[in-house]
Amino acid sequence: MMKKITIFTLLALALVLAGCGGGSNPATSAVNGGPTNATLTTGDAVNPAILKFELTVSAVTLTGTSPTPTTGNLLSKPAEVEFVHEAGTFEPLALINIPPGTYSGATLTVGNPEVVVVNGTTPTSVPATLSSSTITVNFSPAITVTSTSNSQINFDLDLAASVTLNGSPTITSATIAPVFNVTTTTVNANGNEDDNSGEIEDVHGSVTNITAPNFTIQTKEATIVFATDSNTKFKDGITQLSDLKVGDIVEVDGTTKSDGTKLATKVEREGSSSGDEAEGVISAVTGSPATSITIVHQVSSSATSATTVDITINSSTVFSVRADKLNVSAPAFDATHIGKGQRIEADAATAGTPLVATKLKLREQGIVGVVAASPAPTNSSFTLNIDPASAFGKLSGATTVAVTIPNGGNVKTPPTAGATLLVRGLVFVNGTTYTLIGTREDHN
Repeated sequence: MMKKITIFTLLALALVLAGCGGGSNPATSAVNGGPTNATLTTGDAVNPAILKFELTVSAVTLTGTSPTPTTGNLLSKPAEVEFVHEAGTFEPLALINIPPGTYSGATLTVGNPEVVVVNGTTPTSVPATLSSSTITVNFSPAITVTSTSNSQINFDLDLAASVTLNGSPTITSATIAPVFNVTTTTVNANGNEDDNSGEIEDVHGSVTNITAPNFTIQTKEATIVFATDSNTKFKDGITQLSDLKVGDIVEVDGTTKSDGTKLATKVEREGSSSGDEAEGVISAVTGSPATSITIVHQVSSSATSATTVDITINSSTVFSVRADKLNVSAPAFDATHIGKGQRIEADAATAGTPLVATKLKLREQGIVGVVAASPAPTNSSFTLNIDPASAFGKLSGATTVAVTIPNGGNVKTPPTAGATLLVRGLVFVNGTTYTLIGTREDHN
């Protein structure tokens, strides 16, 4: 069952971050790994001109419809959310128990918007102004929470409608008035899930607790507890839960059980407590083969205010492509086949500037374009015409990207000539030619 609600301003964050609260507030986080009645996620419909969009939320209250009481501030500390890297997918923000009842609105305090664009070929953080720092939102319709089923509430930011970029051709500032599309789904009891109904992919965080068979990670936004069982796969130097250590940086895939518990299906160790990890879009490449790259910083395991991160590549750097559930033979990704506009993750054994990459992973990203008439588009292959004024167009110089959707890919909107689509997947480069293996395709 799915219900769709269009909500203007920052409704999504009001509920997403409810799970981060503490004290005596009615909504509580499930930090002990026990059953919950709601999983809250965020996603993003792309603004092609923006490489990073982040907000800080410092206070949230939910307004109950009588007899449901209104909550106090649900946040124990300010929380940062970066949306662009979520393009075309959803990521968990909180596992919470919401008291059964009906909620008609929210009031929240927000600040510190961050917007990164490309001026010419240079990534630039521009001054960003919110329409208001205190936002009162009415839910239409009101949201009803029960204790008999587990729900996933997905908050999809319409970034194109949320941010006005000022100045042309040089962007000088941004005005923020967020718009969200919100959907709710019931988690499938049979485990037949996707990312908007309980599936979890590519969650990154630091291990904060290990109590077999569970472990806890802290992401940039929230605390998440995962259970493990005999089917959990451990990779990259670990073969069992006891190999993990508090402080390790991990990437986790998982599913949601009917009681809301998160079950890890794959755990990959990315580094130790002394290491570092950064993700973003490549804005510069030095050397051929590449000896260093610069990325526009989106998310990382450590706090940084830098717009860009420099990364050193050497003979020991291991390149990898993660195709997830797709059965594909991926094109090359190595020091010769790496280019501006690709989204990557760099893992380093030690923190520092520049990061010395022990591993470089090609990560999924969202690309927006107009479907070309030739070659004739099909559900499995088509070509996107790229707007040269988009961030990807400015960085890569590409005017077209050939898209392949293999078996296992999720085609939400059949591609037709002239349609504007968002495709999430892995971008490959060979010389000046860019191709994309898509995992998910939909209208933007």
